[in-house]
Amino acid sequence: MELLSGEILSNEKYSDNLYKMEIFSPYICKNATAGQFINVKCSPESVLDPLLRRPFGIFDIEEKFNVFSILYRVKGRGTKFLSELKRGDILDFAGPMGNGIDLNGNENNILLIGGGIGIAPLYLIAKLAGGMKKNVFFAAGFKDNSYLRWEKDLIELKINHAVLTEDGSWGEKGLVSDYVWNNIRSFKNFDIYCCGPRDMLKTLQNIYKDRNNKVTALLDERMACGVGVCSGCVVKLRKGKRGFSYYSIDY
Repeated sequence: MELLSGEILSNEKYSDNLYKMEIFSPYICKNATAGQFINVKCSPESVLDPLLRRPFGIFDIEEKFNVFSILYRVKGRGTKFLSELKRGDILDFAGPMGNGIDLNGNENNILLIGGGIGIAPLYLIAKLAGGMKKNVFFAAGFKDNSYLRWEKDLIELKINHAVLTEDGSWGEKGLVSDYVWNNIRSFKNFDIYCCGPRDMLKTLQNIYKDRNNKVTALLDERMACGVGVCSGCVVKLRKGKRGFSYYSIDY
């Protein structure tokens, strides 16, 4: 992990509150992998409000051009500041952080399950796994069609996928966790990577706790230091257990 700065090449508005930002950084492109994130200073150089950096999963890496991207949702004053940045502005960030995902030696079948902004770190897993000729299926769930532009990125990768929305405005109507349960037999021999709201992850935990699938949950949590020292991002697990034998947890 390094303290870095990179020139913003684009800050594309996908919908009313969803943006994709592209940043020039040879260091990140050389050293980061799928499942990792950066911690971003979301204020001008001389301003300390908000004080804490914000973590964003690495959405994509284009190593040939030394460009990586993040997908973010405008939710507070920190992300509002990010949405106002323009091409040529400099982004202050630290990274890469997190354990990352090693796809070597995994099953040839990969199931990605994303909810809301939890799709962001899963996209790069889909891209890399597809490049390794693995069979990838991406199941994504949203409240409405505000993430519609993201599907274009996935279609360009030629990844098989299913989209579910709670209001039925895009794809099938329903919850992504229900879709996984209804198609559980189709994903019997799949390694699974998931990221999204706590309720979704809890449901997936109940679905897979007695099955033999390898499940990796990427937790989308607010944090302070980003390196595991302050314990600000700690998530409570079941009483008496540090973790689950069938679960791998990354931040």
